[in-house]
Amino acid sequence: MSPLGVELVQPESESLFNKGESVDLEMTISGQRMYFEGLVVDLVQENDYIKLIGIRLSKRIERSNTDDRRKAPRWLCSDDYFPTCVAPSPGKINDYMLFQVRDVSLNGMQLLCSLRNKFLIPDMTLRLTVNFPTIGDFVAVARIVRVGFASDTGKDRLSVGIQFLEITDYMRRTMGQYLVQFSNVESLEELRSLGYRPNSITRAVDFYYLKTEEDYRDVLALRKLAHESDSNLRSSAVTSEDMGDIHDAEARILVGKYNGKIIATARIRFNTLEDPLEHEQFVTWPDQLPRRDQILEVSRVCNHPDFRRADLLAGLFQFACATCIQHERPWVLIGSWTDMVPFYEKLGFRRTGLHHSEELWRTEQHLMISNANDTMLGRGVNPIYWNLIWRMVSEHTIENGIINPHGLDRIRLFVYKVVGPLAHLLFRLRRSPRRSEA
Repeated sequence: MSPLGVELVQPESESLFNKGESVDLEMTISGQRMYFEGLVVDLVQENDYIKLIGIRLSKRIERSNTDDRRKAPRWLCSDDYFPTCVAPSPGKINDYMLFQVRDVSLNGMQLLCSLRNKFLIPDMTLRLTVNFPTIGDFVAVARIVRVGFASDTGKDRLSVGIQFLEITDYMRRTMGQYLVQFSNVESLEELRSLGYRPNSITRAVDFYYLKTEEDYRDVLALRKLAHESDSNLRSSAVTSEDMGDIHDAEARILVGKYNGKIIATARIRFNTLEDPLEHEQFVTWPDQLPRRDQILEVSRVCNHPDFRRADLLAGLFQFACATCIQHERPWVLIGSWTDMVPFYEKLGFRRTGLHHSEELWRTEQHLMISNANDTMLGRGVNPIYWNLIWRMVSEHTIENGIINPHGLDRIRLFVYKVVGPLAHLLFRLRRSPRRSEA
């Protein structure tokens, strides 16, 4: 027996089959019953007593189903991080088959394994334990839909296409997280439209400060795309070049790049005591608020529309907050649209009472400020949002002795961490997109 055909012993009687004849075949392997169409390819007299019938198997598959399968999206797995599967060998005790996952499709996967696994035939079901490196694993029941041969690094392997009989939410999230980090996925929306919802996009994004002219032009294009998507621009005649100003020349521009494309950006300024803040061209900075040289000014925050409803904003603010603490500037200043003020208050920002309009934007900006050290300790922060946005940075700063919580701070952090699982559950259930910020 092989995945493509079988040799049967003909009963001791007159010839039952002829070469080239089509046959219907019922096979039972490890209690699994399968039906095939087959073609008699040869009749061989093995010896004086045994005559063999060679039958090439073919599965009853409607042409329309095959065409639909070929049109379905298929994502290639990373050569450096191939997922693997293990399944019990049919018909054998204490024997297991090891598979390498080559690509993932809408409802299944393409596997490679050794040619020694001869009992793999279409319509057979397998119980697979699937492992995705650095992500997680799950157990799933799948049906073999096709079997063939493939050459891998000069070695012949068995190619097995499987279809999951049931896909749970956990399976979708695990596969989605692997695909967004290690596969050829173009955008987050590409996965979401097919039911895959990775837990984090930030883990697949490289954050760094802008280095090249090409990157800067991409940042300007992203700003325009993001604000057009949210209808923030006052005029439709705005160009990408209009999205830059004099402050870009002296600020650090943070970018997040995914698969070679910039999908998130923010501008960060380190002012001296004598340098006016960006917003001071519109408002007067009160003496009762922190000094300019104690403030990290964050503006022009935006992300790509195809990567909304994810943790990109969290990644940007985590990077900015870590920078704030590293440079011993305890305060972070942002400008927020009116409808985003309640959201930022949950993150620990408070209103300054200052607001202004600009010629470029359709709505007002409200200036909000936050103390980075207080934020790390959960002071004035919604516990749900502390877990989603600040927990990772907080734990890092505490472990490295940058911040030392005492008394009530320790109790607060303990309670906040207890509600962590609830925070991530609510985040996964959240569907309404967030707007980009100026």
